[in-house]
Amino acid sequence: MKFAVITDIHGNAPALTAVLNEIHRMKKIEQIYCLGYLIGIGPDTNELLEILYSRIDVSMITGNSF
Repeated sequence: MKFAVITDIHGNAPALTAVLNEIHRMKKIEQIYCLGYLIGIGPDTNELLEILYSRIDVSMITGNSF
């Protein structure tokens, strides 16, 4: 199984969307693991969380979210 690891998104929904689009283009990635630092700096916290929580291929590690 091939997977992607993302981290340090910091509330930047446009950057997250760009990365997810690139992962989608690869077509062989089955799972995405998000290692934290999701929010806290950027302005798009709610949008970013909606994007991540709406996907079934994303697993998030809790405890390192800010």
